[in-house]
Amino acid sequence: LPRSTEPAPAAALAAIWCDVLGVEAIGPDDDFWDLGGNSLYAIRIGALARERGLPAVPLRQLYLTPTLGALSEALSLRA
Repeated sequence: LPRSTEPAPAAALAAIWCDVLGVEAIGPDDDFWDLGGNSLYAIRIGALARERGLPAVPLRQLYLTPTLGALSEALSLRA
């Protein structure tokens, strides 16, 4: 499959993180776990991403790429 040339929608992911984590703003270097993330929040983020038409966000991916920027980049490579 060809790789997507467009980055994963970081702004949409940031909005989901803000909603789930209860914070006002998220930067590309903010760490999901440092912001109070946990496995239940990670599952919720994955569900909201699917609902909003974004690439799937597996729990394992959040462990491997816990910052918004790294996660967005990883998802764009998988898309």
